[in-house]
Amino acid sequence: MQENHPRQLKIDYALLSLLDASDVPLGATTLVHSIGGQFGLSQASIGRKLMEFDVQGFTLLMGRKGRVLTTEGRRHLNELKRELSLRDRNSDLLAALNSADEQNLLDVLISRRALERENAYLAAVHARPEDLEQLRGLIESQNRALLKGLIPVEEDEQFHMAIAKISRNRILYHALRLVWDEGMTPHVTSNIRQSVGSVLVIDHMKIYSRIEACDPEGASEAMTQHINQIIDDVKLYFTLKNNDPSPAGATNSPK
Repeated sequence: MQENHPRQLKIDYALLSLLDASDVPLGATTLVHSIGGQFGLSQASIGRKLMEFDVQGFTLLMGRKGRVLTTEGRRHLNELKRELSLRDRNSDLLAALNSADEQNLLDVLISRRALERENAYLAAVHARPEDLEQLRGLIESQNRALLKGLIPVEEDEQFHMAIAKISRNRILYHALRLVWDEGMTPHVTSNIRQSVGSVLVIDHMKIYSRIEACDPEGASEAMTQHINQIIDDVKLYFTLKNNDPSPAGATNSPK
């Protein structure tokens, strides 16, 4: 289906739905009373849209009586319904990901665990020498950042996404990419882990060693333990934060 603006999709869906539900032909005069106010449409603008539908084969003009929906129009209506439903679900997902409260962080991490343990398993199956070299380089970059007193947030993300790419599974890769891009966890969880004394590079070395050894089960288990440790650190952080009676403890949130 051609990409359209969400508002236009809703207008098309509303117009076609009214035609589909009607037992008699409908014209712009009737339709403007039904949805004109909802979308700020004039009778003339609805008339132009109906003529577009005629050209596309979605509607059929029945003289002066108005228009009826064609078989092609009903098919297009169903496509619009699916697309709008998908957009709504995507909006709900993005809204859920873009929240940094405790329960949301845990939900995001649990989702990451499900995706990343499979990525690690497949990476151990498919890793090539150049892939292993890349992972070693990322771990070395993390260590250099730590020696400078920095939190290796970007290197952490690059390590996990490299494993996802090495898995050779495009669906898993793009699902994880969405979680990393929208879930707000890299900088938040890295700061949390540092604040409670955890070091992510140790976990990464364990994961790498199992991938290098071509041990899918071991790599999957090492990744699962890694994400579980992050989950435990997040729980500990919020427990300490919520039990801190100071104003800072009551208001500060991970940045």
